[in-house]
Amino acid sequence: MENKAVTSRQKKGSIPARVFFIVAREAPTAVVFRRGPSRWVQLLKWDTATDTAEPGQWFRGRLYERRSDLSPDGTLLLYFAQKINDRTLADREYTYAWTAVSKPPYLTALALWPKGDCWHGGGFFRDNNTVILNHKPEVARAHPKHPPSRLTVLLKEHVHGEDDPIFPERLARDGWALKQEWIVENRGYPLMFQTHQAEVREKRNNRGTQSIQLTRSMSGLDYEEHFAFRDNDQAEWTPLRTATWADWDHTGRIVFAEQGKLYSGQFSVTGQMHARELIDLNPLKPATVVAPDWAKSW
Repeated sequence: MENKAVTSRQKKGSIPARVFFIVAREAPTAVVFRRGPSRWVQLLKWDTATDTAEPGQWFRGRLYERRSDLSPDGTLLLYFAQKINDRTLADREYTYAWTAVSKPPYLTALALWPKGDCWHGGGFFRDNNTVILNHKPEVARAHPKHPPSRLTVLLKEHVHGEDDPIFPERLARDGWALKQEWIVENRGYPLMFQTHQAEVREKRNNRGTQSIQLTRSMSGLDYEEHFAFRDNDQAEWTPLRTATWADWDHTGRIVFAEQGKLYSGQFSVTGQMHARELIDLNPLKPATVVAPDWAKSW
């Protein structure tokens, strides 16, 4: 699956890093998922107070950022991962897909639940000490070497789907108000999914003065996410045409990822938004990064 709203706009061979981030609810922190080359993902920890990013570990495989979550205080990351190769396909202990909890920007598992496939998986934090695990009971046993010793783990009811429905639940929790229901039809293989009505959500800043709009749809197995913004004194939405994610930070400042870079936005008195480049993630290349000792234990 890929975001056709972004990749379809790029010329062959010129696709920038694909960037997604999750903002902590109670701290000036965000975790950044930087993807590129296509089979590599790097984690970074973004201090939104200083606009500095701490680079972390690289992962050769797939991190499902829409089934992942950051604890409210920003100290723990819950993520769902897939790594498919001859070794992992034969591994009955960890399997080729798992949910884990780590200390960002590192992936070293403190808690880990082998999944065995890529249906469902992941979860979210109810609070700093409680995880809602998106596993069915038969695959919800933690690995004995990676117990969730400092967390209360609850199983999510009605586990089904993949990114949905867990991703919309996380959006709703984080203040993305549903404005239009998503109506989608599963036509079966090979046509798969067809959107008849896109999902539309809006999220206001902490002062209620500006809003971000998110429009989501699917075609086949590819999705599209489009963003727009406006000052709430204005009627018209202004699109962020190639943004891969957007949100408000802890101060109520708009922050977004576009063309492999992180930006902030400042609204003028006329309601126009002026973007400022913060961090260019495009030059980063896969490398071996060893987690420090503090990231290896609770």
